[in-house]
Order: sequence, then C-alpha cells, then structure tokens
Amino acid sequence: MPARVGLHSSPSLALLQSTNYRYHVPGSPITLLLIVHEQRPIERPALFRTIFNAQQALRRQLSKEGDRWLDPDDDPYQVDDKRTGKCMIGMKSIHPGAKDGERLTYQGVLDVMQGLWDVLYLGRNGYNTIYQVKNGSVVVGNGKIVVGNV
Repeated sequence: MPARVGLHSSPSLALLQSTNYRYHVPGSPITLLLIVHEQRPIERPALFRTIFNAQQALRRQLSKEGDRWLDPDDDPYQVDDKRTGKCMIGMKSIHPGAKDGERLTYQGVLDVMQGLWDVLYLGRNGYNTIYQVKNGSVVVGNGKIVVGNV
C-alpha cells in the first residue's frame, strides 16, 4: 500500500478534501506522487476498464515494437472508458521533444498504469487524481485521472 503523506492544501483546491500519496511501483524505477481528491469519485467499473484496457494496449505495443520514447502522437498519452466516458486518464512528458531524460517511455506509462491500479483500484482510492511521474530521481511527466475530459 502507498504511504499516505497527509492533506494537500492549495488555494485553488481549498474546498476539496485531498490526500497525498507517494508510491514506488514495484519492480520499476517509477515513483508516483499523487494528490487524490476524495470528493470526486470515479465509478469503480469504469476505473477498472480504463486502467485494464490501457495496460493491455501498452503490453501489445511493447511486445510488437519494444520500449522507446512515446511517439509525438502519443505524448500526451490519453485513454478513456470507451463504454461510458466516465473515466479518463492523461499524462504527458515534461519535455516531449527532449532527446533523453525528461520524457515518458511506453514501459514507463505501463508502470504508471500499474501504480494507478495499485493505489486507486486495489487501494480503493477511486477518485479524481493528479500525479507526477518520477523515473528514479528525474521528474519525467505529469498526469491526471478524472471523470470528464482530460
């Protein structure tokens, strides 16, 4: 389970109760820093389908072409619950055009999906969430999971 860091306080989010989590995805260099907005729930079946379908698509991509930086058409990476539109996930590299370093890879995005699965689905924290993606000590991306448009 992720470490609960405490309540987030920000003038723009002052009316929302939120909890911060720091979660290192097991078996990967990815760490997620998440702010979970507990007053904005995501339907559990939609959360399941969205993360699961993204994981399946990413595994197929990695099997077919191997790992590499996200293609320009995939950065920002976005996926939604096609059946209902009740859950949408988006993430983007800090510097999409960089030759190395502050960019997301397909394996990194798959690792992020595993972290979202662990914290939000298995941890029963299925709420609108914003997050930062670290690969080791380098921040490589930001993202959010919401009801509505990313």
